[in-house]
Amino acid sequence: MDSPLFVIAVIVVLTLANGLFASSELALVSARRSRLEGLAEEGNRAAKLALDLSERPGALLATVQVGITLIGTINSIFAGENLVRFIEPGLRPYFGSATGTVSYVLIVLLVTFVSLVLGELAPKRLALRDPEGLAMRVAPLMALLEAVTRPIVWVLDRTATLLLRLVGVRGERQQDVTEEDVRALVEQATESGSLEAGESELIERVLRFNDRRVREVMTPRVELVMLDLDQPVPSLLENALHLGHSRYPVYTNGPDNIVGLLRRDDLLAVALDPNLPVASAMREPLYVPESAWANDVLMQLNESKQYEALVVDEYGDLAGMVTANDLISELVGVFGDEREEAEMLVRRPDGSFLADGALAMHDLREILALPAGDEEAFTTLAGYVLSHTGSIPNVGERIEVDGWTLEVVDLDGRRIDRLLIVPPEGYVSEDIRAGNPSDISTRPS
Repeated sequence: MDSPLFVIAVIVVLTLANGLFASSELALVSARRSRLEGLAEEGNRAAKLALDLSERPGALLATVQVGITLIGTINSIFAGENLVRFIEPGLRPYFGSATGTVSYVLIVLLVTFVSLVLGELAPKRLALRDPEGLAMRVAPLMALLEAVTRPIVWVLDRTATLLLRLVGVRGERQQDVTEEDVRALVEQATESGSLEAGESELIERVLRFNDRRVREVMTPRVELVMLDLDQPVPSLLENALHLGHSRYPVYTNGPDNIVGLLRRDDLLAVALDPNLPVASAMREPLYVPESAWANDVLMQLNESKQYEALVVDEYGDLAGMVTANDLISELVGVFGDEREEAEMLVRRPDGSFLADGALAMHDLREILALPAGDEEAFTTLAGYVLSHTGSIPNVGERIEVDGWTLEVVDLDGRRIDRLLIVPPEGYVSEDIRAGNPSDISTRPS
Protein backbone atom coordinates (compact mmCIF):
# COMPACT_ATOMS: atom_id res chain seq x y z
CA MET A 1 0.00 0.00 0.00
CA ASP A 2 2.95 2.31 -0.62
CA SER A 3 1.30 3.75 -3.74
CA PRO A 4 -1.14 6.64 -3.17
CA LEU A 5 -2.93 5.72 -6.40
CA PHE A 6 -3.73 2.26 -5.02
CA VAL A 7 -5.09 3.80 -1.81
CA ILE A 8 -7.21 6.28 -3.75
CA ALA A 9 -8.49 3.49 -6.01
CA VAL A 10 -9.58 1.44 -2.99
CA ILE A 11 -11.37 4.47 -1.49
CA VAL A 12 -13.16 5.15 -4.79
CA VAL A 13 -14.25 1.50 -5.10
CA LEU A 14 -15.59 1.49 -1.54
CA THR A 15 -17.38 4.78 -2.17
CA LEU A 16 -18.98 3.43 -5.35
CA ALA A 17 -20.08 0.33 -3.43
CA ASN A 18 -21.70 2.69 -0.91
CA GLY A 19 -23.42 4.41 -3.83
CA LEU A 20 -24.71 1.06 -5.07
CA PHE A 21 -26.38 0.40 -1.73
CA ALA A 22 -27.81 3.94 -1.53
CA SER A 23 -29.24 3.89 -5.07
CA SER A 24 -30.59 0.35 -4.63
CA GLU A 25 -32.41 1.32 -1.46
CA LEU A 26 -34.05 4.37 -3.05
CA ALA A 27 -34.94 2.54 -6.26
CA LEU A 28 -36.59 -0.40 -4.49
CA VAL A 29 -38.51 1.85 -2.10
CA SER A 30 -39.70 4.41 -4.68
CA ALA A 31 -40.40 2.04 -7.59
CA ARG A 32 -44.04 2.08 -8.66
CA ARG A 33 -45.67 -1.07 -7.38
CA SER A 34 -48.23 -1.11 -10.22
CA ARG A 35 -45.52 -1.18 -12.87
CA LEU A 36 -43.55 -3.92 -11.12
CA GLU A 37 -46.73 -5.99 -10.73
CA GLY A 38 -47.50 -5.59 -14.42
CA LEU A 39 -44.01 -6.72 -15.45
CA ALA A 40 -44.09 -9.58 -12.94
CA GLU A 41 -47.38 -10.81 -14.43
CA GLU A 42 -45.69 -10.82 -17.84
CA GLY A 43 -43.07 -13.22 -16.48
CA ASN A 44 -40.27 -10.78 -15.62
CA ARG A 45 -38.38 -12.55 -12.80
CA ALA A 46 -36.36 -9.46 -11.85
CA ALA A 47 -39.58 -7.47 -11.42
CA LYS A 48 -41.03 -10.23 -9.24
CA LEU A 49 -37.86 -10.24 -7.13
CA ALA A 50 -37.90 -6.44 -6.80
CA LEU A 51 -41.57 -6.59 -5.82
CA ASP A 52 -40.80 -9.18 -3.16
CA LEU A 53 -38.02 -7.02 -1.70
CA SER A 54 -40.19 -3.88 -1.69
CA GLU A 55 -42.87 -5.77 0.23
CA ARG A 56 -40.36 -6.42 3.03
CA PRO A 57 -38.96 -2.93 3.63
CA GLY A 58 -37.73 -3.75 7.13
CA ALA A 59 -35.38 -6.49 5.95
CA LEU A 60 -34.33 -4.49 2.88
CA LEU A 61 -33.47 -1.34 4.81
CA ALA A 62 -31.59 -3.31 7.45
CA THR A 63 -29.54 -5.11 4.78
CA VAL A 64 -28.69 -1.84 3.06
CA GLN A 65 -27.82 -0.19 6.35
CA VAL A 66 -25.49 -3.04 7.29
CA GLY A 67 -23.70 -2.66 3.95
CA ILE A 68 -23.45 1.12 4.14
CA THR A 69 -22.25 1.07 7.74
CA LEU A 70 -19.56 -1.55 7.07
CA ILE A 71 -18.34 0.22 3.94
CA GLY A 72 -18.30 3.61 5.66
CA THR A 73 -16.36 2.26 8.63
CA ILE A 74 -13.81 0.43 6.47
CA ASN A 75 -13.44 3.45 4.19
CA SER A 76 -12.79 5.83 7.07
CA ILE A 77 -10.26 3.57 8.79
CA PHE A 78 -8.46 2.73 5.54
CA ALA A 79 -8.27 6.34 4.42
CA GLY A 80 -7.16 7.58 7.82
CA GLU A 81 -4.41 4.96 8.14
CA ASN A 82 -3.04 5.24 4.60
CA LEU A 83 -3.59 8.76 3.29
CA VAL A 84 -2.38 10.65 6.32
CA ARG A 85 1.21 9.49 5.81
CA PHE A 86 1.17 10.76 2.25
CA ILE A 87 0.15 14.33 3.10
CA GLU A 88 1.92 14.76 6.47
CA PRO A 89 5.35 15.62 4.95
CA GLY A 90 3.88 18.46 2.92
CA LEU A 91 1.95 19.92 5.87
CA ARG A 92 4.63 19.59 8.58
CA PRO A 93 6.43 22.88 7.73
CA TYR A 94 3.16 24.76 8.27
CA PHE A 95 1.61 23.03 11.30
CA GLY A 96 4.56 21.53 13.19
CA SER A 97 3.45 19.28 16.04
CA ALA A 98 -0.22 19.61 15.02
CA THR A 99 0.44 18.15 11.57
CA GLY A 100 -0.98 14.72 12.46
CA THR A 101 -4.27 16.13 13.72
CA VAL A 102 -4.64 18.56 10.80
CA SER A 103 -3.84 15.81 8.30
CA TYR A 104 -6.45 13.52 9.82
CA VAL A 105 -9.11 16.28 9.79
CA LEU A 106 -8.38 17.07 6.13
CA ILE A 107 -8.61 13.39 5.19
CA VAL A 108 -11.96 13.06 7.02
CA LEU A 109 -13.33 16.14 5.22
CA LEU A 110 -12.10 14.89 1.85
CA VAL A 111 -13.49 11.37 2.32
CA THR A 112 -16.80 12.80 3.58
CA PHE A 113 -17.09 15.05 0.52
CA VAL A 114 -16.32 12.20 -1.88
CA SER A 115 -18.72 9.88 -0.04
CA LEU A 116 -21.56 12.41 -0.17
CA VAL A 117 -21.11 13.11 -3.89
CA LEU A 118 -20.17 9.67 -5.25
CA GLY A 119 -21.71 7.55 -2.52
CA GLU A 120 -25.04 9.31 -1.89
CA LEU A 121 -26.18 12.27 -4.01
CA ALA A 122 -25.19 11.15 -7.51
CA PRO A 123 -26.40 7.53 -7.09
CA LYS A 124 -29.73 8.64 -5.61
CA ARG A 125 -30.34 11.09 -8.44
CA LEU A 126 -29.58 8.28 -10.85
CA ALA A 127 -32.07 6.04 -9.03
CA LEU A 128 -34.84 8.65 -9.31
CA ARG A 129 -34.47 8.81 -13.10
CA ASP A 130 -35.71 5.24 -13.53
CA PRO A 131 -36.48 3.62 -10.16
CA GLU A 132 -38.26 0.59 -11.64
CA GLY A 133 -35.46 -0.19 -14.10
CA LEU A 134 -32.73 0.14 -11.47
CA ALA A 135 -34.78 -1.82 -8.94
CA MET A 136 -34.97 -4.77 -11.33
CA ARG A 137 -31.23 -4.60 -12.10
CA VAL A 138 -30.13 -4.58 -8.45
CA ALA A 139 -32.83 -6.93 -7.13
CA PRO A 140 -30.81 -10.18 -7.61
CA LEU A 141 -27.77 -8.75 -5.79
CA MET A 142 -29.87 -7.27 -2.97
CA ALA A 143 -31.75 -10.55 -2.59
CA LEU A 144 -28.45 -12.43 -2.30
CA LEU A 145 -27.07 -9.97 0.27
CA GLU A 146 -30.35 -10.10 2.19
CA ALA A 147 -30.06 -13.89 2.40
CA VAL A 148 -26.41 -13.75 3.51
CA THR A 149 -26.97 -11.09 6.17
CA ARG A 150 -30.33 -12.45 7.32
CA PRO A 151 -29.13 -13.50 10.81
CA ILE A 152 -27.56 -10.09 11.44
CA VAL A 153 -30.58 -8.33 9.95
CA TRP A 154 -32.94 -10.39 12.14
CA VAL A 155 -31.12 -9.29 15.29
CA LEU A 156 -31.02 -5.65 14.17
CA ASP A 157 -34.68 -5.65 13.10
CA ARG A 158 -35.88 -7.18 16.36
CA THR A 159 -33.75 -4.76 18.37
CA ALA A 160 -35.18 -1.78 16.49
CA THR A 161 -38.74 -3.11 16.95
CA LEU A 162 -38.15 -3.55 20.67
CA LEU A 163 -36.83 0.00 21.04
CA LEU A 164 -39.85 1.38 19.17
CA ARG A 165 -42.23 -0.55 21.42
CA LEU A 166 -40.48 0.88 24.47
CA VAL A 167 -41.41 4.38 23.28
CA GLY A 168 -44.99 3.37 22.41
CA VAL A 169 -44.71 2.78 18.64
CA ARG A 170 -46.23 -0.51 17.47
CA GLY A 171 -46.39 -1.84 13.94
CA GLU A 172 -45.85 0.06 10.70
CA ARG A 173 -48.00 3.08 10.05
CA GLN A 174 -49.71 2.82 6.70
CA GLN A 175 -49.91 6.10 4.82
CA ASP A 176 -53.27 6.57 3.13
CA VAL A 177 -53.32 7.74 -0.47
CA THR A 178 -55.47 10.86 -0.75
CA GLU A 179 -57.36 12.25 -3.71
CA GLU A 180 -54.77 15.02 -3.93
CA ASP A 181 -52.06 12.37 -4.27
CA VAL A 182 -54.00 10.76 -7.13
CA ARG A 183 -54.56 14.13 -8.81
CA ALA A 184 -50.85 14.94 -8.56
CA LEU A 185 -49.94 11.58 -10.13
CA VAL A 186 -52.48 12.10 -12.93
CA GLU A 187 -51.10 15.58 -13.61
CA GLN A 188 -47.54 14.24 -13.78
CA ALA A 189 -48.62 11.40 -16.06
CA THR A 190 -50.44 13.84 -18.36
CA GLU A 191 -47.45 16.18 -18.54
CA SER A 192 -45.11 13.28 -19.31
CA GLY A 193 -47.45 11.93 -22.00
CA SER A 194 -48.26 8.67 -20.19
CA LEU A 195 -51.92 9.74 -20.05
CA GLU A 196 -53.86 11.53 -22.76
CA ALA A 197 -55.92 14.60 -21.91
CA GLY A 198 -59.17 12.66 -22.33
CA GLU A 199 -58.01 9.95 -19.95
CA SER A 200 -56.97 12.43 -17.27
CA GLU A 201 -60.30 14.25 -17.63
CA LEU A 202 -62.16 10.96 -17.11
CA ILE A 203 -60.16 10.27 -13.94
CA GLU A 204 -60.88 13.80 -12.71
CA ARG A 205 -64.61 13.24 -13.35
CA VAL A 206 -64.51 10.04 -11.29
CA LEU A 207 -62.84 11.88 -8.40
CA ARG A 208 -65.37 14.72 -8.58
CA PHE A 209 -68.24 12.23 -8.79
CA ASN A 210 -67.06 10.68 -5.54
CA ASP A 211 -67.71 14.03 -3.82
CA ARG A 212 -71.17 14.65 -5.29
CA ARG A 213 -74.39 14.45 -3.28
CA VAL A 214 -77.42 13.15 -5.13
CA ARG A 215 -79.17 16.52 -4.68
CA GLU A 216 -76.49 18.02 -6.96
CA VAL A 217 -77.31 15.57 -9.73
CA MET A 218 -81.09 15.05 -9.49
CA THR A 219 -83.85 16.77 -11.42
CA PRO A 220 -85.52 18.98 -8.78
CA ARG A 221 -89.18 18.49 -7.98
CA VAL A 222 -90.19 21.82 -9.54
CA GLU A 223 -88.97 20.50 -12.92
CA LEU A 224 -90.47 17.00 -12.59
CA VAL A 225 -93.27 15.98 -14.93
CA MET A 226 -95.75 13.73 -13.09
CA LEU A 227 -98.95 11.91 -14.04
CA ASP A 228 -102.23 11.96 -12.12
CA LEU A 229 -103.49 8.41 -11.52
CA ASP A 230 -107.01 9.76 -11.02
CA GLN A 231 -107.20 10.63 -14.74
CA PRO A 232 -108.68 8.16 -17.26
CA VAL A 233 -106.19 5.92 -19.02
CA PRO A 234 -106.60 7.65 -22.42
CA SER A 235 -105.79 11.02 -20.80
CA LEU A 236 -102.78 9.53 -19.03
CA LEU A 237 -101.49 8.07 -22.29
CA GLU A 238 -102.10 11.29 -24.19
CA ASN A 239 -100.17 13.28 -21.58
CA ALA A 240 -97.32 10.77 -21.53
CA LEU A 241 -96.98 10.81 -25.32
CA HIS A 242 -97.27 14.59 -25.49
CA LEU A 243 -94.69 15.24 -22.77
CA GLY A 244 -92.21 12.91 -24.43
CA HIS A 245 -90.56 11.34 -21.38
CA SER A 246 -90.10 7.60 -20.95
CA ARG A 247 -90.75 7.40 -17.18
CA TYR A 248 -93.08 9.33 -14.88
CA PRO A 249 -93.75 9.51 -11.15
CA VAL A 250 -97.46 8.84 -10.60
CA TYR A 251 -99.53 10.46 -7.85
CA THR A 252 -103.07 10.34 -6.55
CA ASN A 253 -104.95 12.89 -4.46
CA GLY A 254 -102.29 15.51 -5.14
CA PRO A 255 -98.58 15.61 -6.13
CA ASP A 256 -97.49 15.03 -2.53
CA ASN A 257 -98.85 11.48 -2.61
CA ILE A 258 -96.55 9.55 -4.97
CA VAL A 259 -97.81 6.00 -5.46
CA GLY A 260 -95.32 4.63 -7.98
CA LEU A 261 -93.41 4.98 -11.23
CA LEU A 262 -94.88 4.32 -14.65
CA ARG A 263 -93.08 3.68 -17.92
CA ARG A 264 -94.63 5.03 -21.08
CA ASP A 265 -94.45 1.61 -22.76
CA ASP A 266 -96.23 -0.03 -19.82
CA LEU A 267 -98.93 2.62 -19.98
CA LEU A 268 -99.37 1.89 -23.68
CA ALA A 269 -99.86 -1.81 -22.86
CA VAL A 270 -102.54 -0.86 -20.31
CA ALA A 271 -104.29 1.31 -22.88
CA LEU A 272 -104.40 -1.62 -25.31
CA ASP A 273 -105.91 -3.98 -22.71
CA PRO A 274 -109.01 -2.51 -21.01
CA ASN A 275 -108.98 -5.31 -18.42
CA LEU A 276 -105.50 -4.40 -17.22
CA PRO A 277 -105.54 -1.85 -14.35
CA VAL A 278 -102.98 0.97 -14.36
CA ALA A 279 -101.81 -0.03 -10.89
CA SER A 280 -100.59 -3.37 -12.25
CA ALA A 281 -98.16 -1.58 -14.57
CA MET A 282 -96.71 0.69 -11.89
CA ARG A 283 -93.46 -0.12 -10.13
CA GLU A 284 -92.49 0.51 -6.53
CA PRO A 285 -90.00 3.39 -6.58
CA LEU A 286 -86.61 3.33 -4.91
CA TYR A 287 -86.35 6.18 -2.39
CA VAL A 288 -83.01 7.77 -1.50
CA PRO A 289 -82.24 10.76 0.76
CA GLU A 290 -81.01 13.90 -0.97
CA SER A 291 -77.89 13.82 1.23
CA ALA A 292 -76.83 10.41 -0.16
CA TRP A 293 -73.60 10.24 -2.12
CA ALA A 294 -74.09 9.96 -5.87
CA ASN A 295 -71.78 6.94 -6.19
CA ASP A 296 -73.75 5.09 -3.49
CA VAL A 297 -77.02 5.77 -5.31
CA LEU A 298 -75.56 4.51 -8.58
CA MET A 299 -74.61 1.27 -6.83
CA GLN A 300 -78.11 1.01 -5.32
CA LEU A 301 -79.70 1.41 -8.75
CA ASN A 302 -77.41 -1.27 -10.16
CA GLU A 303 -78.11 -3.69 -7.31
CA SER A 304 -81.88 -3.14 -7.42
CA LYS A 305 -81.97 -3.33 -11.24
CA GLN A 306 -83.80 0.00 -11.40
CA TYR A 307 -83.19 2.95 -13.67
CA GLU A 308 -84.37 5.78 -11.46
CA ALA A 309 -84.91 6.73 -7.82
CA LEU A 310 -87.09 9.30 -6.10
CA VAL A 311 -85.14 11.69 -3.89
CA VAL A 312 -86.65 12.80 -0.58
CA ASP A 313 -85.59 15.52 1.84
CA GLU A 314 -85.04 15.19 5.58
CA TYR A 315 -88.80 15.39 6.20
CA GLY A 316 -89.61 12.63 3.72
CA ASP A 317 -91.09 15.02 1.15
CA LEU A 318 -90.29 14.57 -2.53
CA ALA A 319 -87.25 16.66 -3.52
CA GLY A 320 -86.68 15.35 -7.03
CA MET A 321 -85.79 12.34 -9.14
CA VAL A 322 -82.44 10.97 -10.28
CA THR A 323 -81.84 8.51 -13.10
CA ALA A 324 -78.93 6.28 -13.98
CA ASN A 325 -78.33 8.51 -16.98
CA ASP A 326 -77.98 11.55 -14.71
CA LEU A 327 -75.35 9.75 -12.65
CA ILE A 328 -73.45 8.28 -15.58
CA SER A 329 -73.43 11.69 -17.27
CA GLU A 330 -71.53 13.00 -14.25
CA LEU A 331 -68.86 10.38 -14.93
CA VAL A 332 -68.48 10.47 -18.71
CA GLY A 333 -70.13 13.73 -19.72
CA VAL A 334 -73.50 14.52 -21.20
CA PHE A 335 -74.69 13.08 -24.48
CA GLY A 336 -77.03 15.37 -26.36
CA ASP A 337 -77.53 18.25 -28.72
CA GLU A 338 -74.63 20.71 -28.60
CA ARG A 339 -77.03 23.58 -29.27
CA GLU A 340 -78.94 22.65 -26.13
CA GLU A 341 -75.68 22.58 -24.17
CA ALA A 342 -74.61 25.97 -25.45
CA GLU A 343 -77.82 27.53 -24.15
CA MET A 344 -76.90 26.74 -20.55
CA LEU A 345 -74.04 29.25 -20.36
CA VAL A 346 -73.13 31.63 -23.18
CA ARG A 347 -70.44 34.28 -23.14
CA ARG A 348 -71.56 37.57 -24.64
CA PRO A 349 -69.29 39.93 -26.63
CA ASP A 350 -69.21 42.42 -23.73
CA GLY A 351 -67.72 39.79 -21.37
CA SER A 352 -70.95 39.05 -19.48
CA PHE A 353 -72.61 35.62 -19.40
CA LEU A 354 -76.19 34.53 -20.08
CA ALA A 355 -76.94 31.50 -17.90
CA ASP A 356 -79.77 29.07 -17.29
CA GLY A 357 -81.04 29.08 -13.71
CA ALA A 358 -80.87 25.26 -13.66
CA LEU A 359 -77.12 25.27 -14.28
CA ALA A 360 -75.39 23.19 -11.58
CA MET A 361 -73.10 25.27 -9.38
CA HIS A 362 -70.28 22.72 -9.47
CA ASP A 363 -70.28 22.97 -13.29
CA LEU A 364 -70.43 26.76 -13.23
CA ARG A 365 -67.57 27.08 -10.72
CA GLU A 366 -65.26 25.27 -13.13
CA ILE A 367 -65.57 28.34 -15.38
CA LEU A 368 -66.64 31.26 -13.20
CA ALA A 369 -65.28 31.79 -9.68
CA LEU A 370 -68.47 33.12 -8.14
CA PRO A 371 -68.12 34.01 -4.43
CA ALA A 372 -68.88 31.10 -2.12
CA GLY A 373 -72.21 30.75 -0.36
CA ASP A 374 -74.02 28.21 1.79
CA GLU A 375 -73.32 25.25 -0.51
CA GLU A 376 -75.60 22.99 1.54
CA ALA A 377 -78.60 25.24 0.80
CA PHE A 378 -78.52 25.11 -3.02
CA THR A 379 -77.15 23.16 -5.97
CA THR A 380 -78.10 25.38 -8.94
CA LEU A 381 -77.46 28.95 -10.02
CA ALA A 382 -81.10 29.80 -9.31
CA GLY A 383 -80.67 28.48 -5.77
CA TYR A 384 -77.55 30.61 -5.39
CA VAL A 385 -79.55 33.73 -6.27
CA LEU A 386 -82.45 32.75 -3.98
CA SER A 387 -80.01 32.27 -1.10
CA HIS A 388 -79.12 35.96 -1.45
CA THR A 389 -82.57 37.41 -2.19
CA GLY A 390 -84.51 35.33 0.34
CA SER A 391 -87.61 35.44 -1.90
CA ILE A 392 -88.67 34.99 -5.52
CA PRO A 393 -87.12 37.95 -7.38
CA ASN A 394 -88.78 39.93 -10.16
CA VAL A 395 -87.52 40.17 -13.73
CA GLY A 396 -84.83 42.85 -13.85
CA GLU A 397 -83.94 42.49 -10.16
CA ARG A 398 -80.21 42.46 -9.46
CA ILE A 399 -77.96 41.28 -6.68
CA GLU A 400 -74.36 42.37 -6.05
CA VAL A 401 -71.92 39.85 -4.53
CA ASP A 402 -68.27 40.90 -4.10
CA GLY A 403 -68.19 42.79 -7.39
CA TRP A 404 -70.31 40.26 -9.30
CA THR A 405 -73.70 41.34 -10.64
CA LEU A 406 -76.46 38.79 -11.25
CA GLU A 407 -79.63 40.03 -12.96
CA VAL A 408 -82.83 38.04 -13.40
CA VAL A 409 -83.65 38.10 -17.12
CA ASP A 410 -86.61 35.70 -17.26
CA LEU A 411 -88.93 33.79 -14.94
CA ASP A 412 -90.85 30.61 -15.71
CA GLY A 413 -93.67 30.93 -13.22
CA ARG A 414 -91.87 31.06 -9.87
CA ARG A 415 -88.71 29.49 -11.28
CA ILE A 416 -85.72 31.63 -12.19
CA ASP A 417 -85.20 30.68 -15.83
CA ARG A 418 -82.43 32.94 -17.21
CA LEU A 419 -79.83 35.15 -15.56
CA LEU A 420 -77.27 37.66 -16.73
CA ILE A 421 -73.91 37.36 -14.94
CA VAL A 422 -71.56 40.35 -15.05
CA PRO A 423 -68.08 39.57 -13.61
CA PRO A 424 -65.95 42.18 -11.83
CA GLU A 425 -63.93 44.46 -14.09
CA GLY A 426 -60.82 42.73 -15.41
CA TYR A 427 -62.00 39.22 -14.51
CA VAL A 428 -60.86 36.43 -16.85
CA SER A 429 -62.82 33.16 -16.83
CA GLU A 430 -61.08 29.82 -16.29
CA ASP A 431 -61.52 28.59 -19.87
CA ILE A 432 -59.83 31.72 -21.26
CA ARG A 433 -56.92 31.22 -18.83
CA ALA A 434 -56.64 27.72 -20.24
CA GLY A 435 -56.41 29.13 -23.77
CA ASN A 436 -59.92 28.22 -24.93
CA PRO A 437 -61.73 31.44 -25.86
CA SER A 438 -64.61 29.67 -27.60
CA ASP A 439 -68.22 29.79 -26.43
CA ILE A 440 -68.78 28.04 -23.13
CA SER A 441 -71.05 25.03 -23.24
CA THR A 442 -72.24 23.03 -20.29
CA ARG A 443 -75.37 21.40 -18.94
CA PRO A 444 -76.86 20.88 -15.52
CA SER A 445 -76.43 17.55 -13.80
